[in-house]
Amino acid sequence: MYRIYDTLDEIVTTIEQARGVPMSTSAMVPRDHLLDLLDELRDRLPEEVTQAKAVLDQRGELLDAAQVESDRIALRAGQEAEATRARSQAEADHMQALAQRARGELLAAGELEHERLVSEGARIRAELIAQAQSEHDELLARGRSERERMISESDVYRSAVTRSDELGAATAADVEAMRREVDGYVDAKLAEFEATLTHLLRSVEHGRANVGSRASQRSDRRPDPVQRPGASRDEPWPG
Repeated sequence: MYRIYDTLDEIVTTIEQARGVPMSTSAMVPRDHLLDLLDELRDRLPEEVTQAKAVLDQRGELLDAAQVESDRIALRAGQEAEATRARSQAEADHMQALAQRARGELLAAGELEHERLVSEGARIRAELIAQAQSEHDELLARGRSERERMISESDVYRSAVTRSDELGAATAADVEAMRREVDGYVDAKLAEFEATLTHLLRSVEHGRANVGSRASQRSDRRPDPVQRPGASRDEPWPG
């Protein structure tokens, strides 16, 4: 493939370098050399180019054959479409007939089911009404019995409440008396403790006064300090 481009380049170069004819746009080219190059180029053309040329040469025949095949396909497609339409119509008619028959059967079955449900509903309604009435009567009887029982127990309840109030009042009085007794006991103990503290405080004050008096007497009797020989001025006098 690359040799083809080399040959074309050589042909172009030969024509460009050809010597021109005076007073003309023509040129003098080496005909034999160019013919050899063209033969070489034709020999080196790919097989696809040759096949394409053959196809171009036969395109008329191919077009006619294609037209004939197209007409045949179109005719066959039309025939198949007509047959398909006929089959579809027959199937549609058959399905419609089946649907109508099924619709009639469903309507009949629906009517029978409706009648059965209405009858069953009436029976269940009657049973529920009877059961509700029975439960209502039973609840009324139980309510009357419970009311009578609660009325009979109300006297006991009132007595219990009265007794509870009495016990509560007695308990409150006992608690108040116990509180007063405890307060009196605590106050007496605090008074005793206060007296003890007062006595101790006086003893402490008296002791401090005695200590202060003795310290004052000792300081009055102590002589002035004398410097011992060889002793430092900062050394204290032996006590």
